[in-house]
Amino acid sequence: MNSPLLKAIAEMPSSAAYYMGQRDGYACKIKDVLTAIPVENVQANDSVLKELYWWLDMYNDSFACEMGWV
Repeated sequence: MNSPLLKAIAEMPSSAAYYMGQRDGYACKIKDVLTAIPVENVQANDSVLKELYWWLDMYNDSFACEMGWV
């Protein structure tokens, strides 16, 4: 493979790829929530955002462990 990025993806363990996908999914959900709600309602949606960020953080940690970075 010519591209270092493609080589890294090909050598990535499947469990790490799963956690990376979950992490990216929660990042997308957070973006969608922040895009959909007006600024005035951010505080009212605080618990939703905290939960999404909690999941994102958990999958970030799992991904880093699977990659051997932690």
